[in-house]
Amino acid sequence: MNDFGFIFEGRNFASFDEMAETLFHEANERIVRMDIGEIQNTQEERAYIKWRLVHMQACFQKEIPDRYRSIYNSLWSQLYRLEHEVNYRHPYAVYLLERVFAKTDKRVR
Repeated sequence: MNDFGFIFEGRNFASFDEMAETLFHEANERIVRMDIGEIQNTQEERAYIKWRLVHMQACFQKEIPDRYRSIYNSLWSQLYRLEHEVNYRHPYAVYLLERVFAKTDKRVR
């Protein structure tokens, strides 16, 4: 874990555990709100979740502690499910697939 303090988006946390639990709770709450239709499943809403998970990933550095692993993995899985529901494709992945298919089409002809 990082020794630089526990700050996220201008909020200070008393401990790493408090920060982790808060960020995981916020991400989970947003997922639930999307699932029940309270908020739309948009890229901006998913970015809210992703930003919290990426921050925690940076804090964990090399390995996710056992006590957080299941919730962390579950939140990422739910995020991917939400992306799949709206057929979201990362722009770079789309670009790469287009290039692959373009090269494949030229070879076939």
